[in-house]
Amino acid sequence: MSCVVSPGKEGQEPKGKFSTPVLDLNSQQHVLKANQTLTINCRGRWELSWALPGSLARGQDGVKLEESRCGKQRQHYCSQLTLSSAQARHTGQYRCRYRHQTHKQAAVYIYVTDSQRPFVEEQAAIPDVVYMKEGKPLVFPCRVTNPNSIVSLVKFPDSRVLTPDQKNIVWNSRRGFVIRSPTFFYIGMFSCKTTLNGITHSISYLTHRPVNKIMDVYLNSTSPLQTLQGNSLTINCTVTAEWNSRVSIRWDYPGKANTSAIISKRIMSSKSHMVFYSLLSIPKLRLSDRGLYICQVSSGPVSRATNVSVTVYDHPFIRLKPRQGAVLQAHAGQKSYRLSPKLRAFPAPKVIWLKDGKVAAEQCSRYHVDGNSLVIRDVAEEDAGKYSILVGIQEHRLYKNLTLWLVVNVSPRIGENAVSVQDPGSVPRGSRQTLHCTSHGVPPPHIAWLWQPCPPKASVCVCVCVCVCFLQTVGVLTVAEALVSGVYRCIASNSLGRDELDIPFYVTDIHGGFSVSQKEEPREGGDLHLTCVANKHLYTNLSWQQVTAPAEATPPGPFLGGELSSGEFSDTLSLLLNNLTAGDSGTYRCSAHHLLTGQNTHLDTQVTVTGEPLNHSDHHNDMSNQYRHIYTHTQNCFTQPHIVI
Repeated sequence: MSCVVSPGKEGQEPKGKFSTPVLDLNSQQHVLKANQTLTINCRGRWELSWALPGSLARGQDGVKLEESRCGKQRQHYCSQLTLSSAQARHTGQYRCRYRHQTHKQAAVYIYVTDSQRPFVEEQAAIPDVVYMKEGKPLVFPCRVTNPNSIVSLVKFPDSRVLTPDQKNIVWNSRRGFVIRSPTFFYIGMFSCKTTLNGITHSISYLTHRPVNKIMDVYLNSTSPLQTLQGNSLTINCTVTAEWNSRVSIRWDYPGKANTSAIISKRIMSSKSHMVFYSLLSIPKLRLSDRGLYICQVSSGPVSRATNVSVTVYDHPFIRLKPRQGAVLQAHAGQKSYRLSPKLRAFPAPKVIWLKDGKVAAEQCSRYHVDGNSLVIRDVAEEDAGKYSILVGIQEHRLYKNLTLWLVVNVSPRIGENAVSVQDPGSVPRGSRQTLHCTSHGVPPPHIAWLWQPCPPKASVCVCVCVCVCFLQTVGVLTVAEALVSGVYRCIASNSLGRDELDIPFYVTDIHGGFSVSQKEEPREGGDLHLTCVANKHLYTNLSWQQVTAPAEATPPGPFLGGELSSGEFSDTLSLLLNNLTAGDSGTYRCSAHHLLTGQNTHLDTQVTVTGEPLNHSDHHNDMSNQYRHIYTHTQNCFTQPHIVI
């Protein structure tokens, strides 16, 4: 039997003028019976070629192709495909296309029916595997030889029949069953079943969900490897992946072309994942084996890689030298300082740090060895000194040492600032005075003096000298003649900072800077001038009061007033007592407020009014007795002159 499709009438060109090839079949599918002959004619503008089902090959299975030029002027190309004795396995898509523009084609689907074979593919000895990929439809490719076949999809082992709903489960005689959105339900054994002439035929499939997730890839060493030539090298690449995954492990390394490495593999499984091992071993290393060793892992479209650098030395060595010179500098108060020379050695050496000839870590808890470095925490001045690093590889009898000097810079500190503030007192007018400023710092600080106000050039001679001794810098300022009050400032400075000391300098024309006196002898009916004098830079708020006995138990009386006058160095408060009587006798107190200490102080003077005038001798004796009385009284209460604060 034969099925021949004849070409159309000569000269009748289809519409489109052969933009794509044209078949002599008008429908998209064609059915013929087994053992019939199939003939298909194709016509086009350019050279033609055929794409046939996978079970057919040109020149085999009775396939014959005839090429020719056709058309009134032989301007077209024609090709005739002849398949003699068609079989069920020849069912499929037949495409005619332009040889150089394969996307331009014409196709027809041919069914070759067979009463003994409803499925195009035959059941193999074991079920075929179909793959369920994420995001893609699942296809059970049970194509049939007759488009009208009724086929059902059955799930094993419960023989559950899955009915096509044309939404998720779609039946297509050219493809089989298509599951558009497969879930884990579709993992397992499935069968396509149909009944032909009372006989049930089936073809089985096993679904497999390929897993390509690589969970981790790592080597047994993450840091660069160093070794000597002649030694062995072993690198293990470990891959963890999900269950059902299959991975490919490949090595790239310097000696790969010479196959210098031995590679072994093994697989282990756990409850949650699979573990793949690939072990690269080189029994005897050469210098040419140095370089990068890369473990490349792939699982389907997923790939990962990790690597390690291997350095091969021809002999052991120690190279040790300063990183920034032999003299290093830190500063006191620094949170940490690292002594870190340049050290390269192989094999790894033993390192010992010494401080002034003793093991550093045993001297101070602030010293810590970190690798090849010595770290000093909370740097202090006593950390300055000589540091030595001893490096040794005992098994190869290699030893080296290096000495470094650490200078700890210290910001200047003036010693007098540490002394509690006291009353600076005053200096006698015209006296020679020497001021001292003692400072410590590294490097030794520079001492400079400033003063305010500026004294007249002719009235003062200032001599400044600096002495550096016992790690201290002493600045001495000499005032040849004290004539001007003010403030002298000592400034100590070095590269780290500066410190200052202000020295008040108060010139006074009275002894001690505060005094009281009586100008006349206190006689009944006469006048008495009481004078209170205080240095104007140290005292203020002068006042007179009378104190009735006993002085300690009785508060002073009201302020008595007086006349205040101001001189170059001192303020004077004068009190005039007129027409003295015996009732004016008593203790008179001059009070003042100390500007620097913020406290009140006072001086007392005893006034005793006599009733009648005395002769000179008696007067002398009386005054002596009076002063003796005053002196005795002040011995019990004050020193003379005495300032009570």
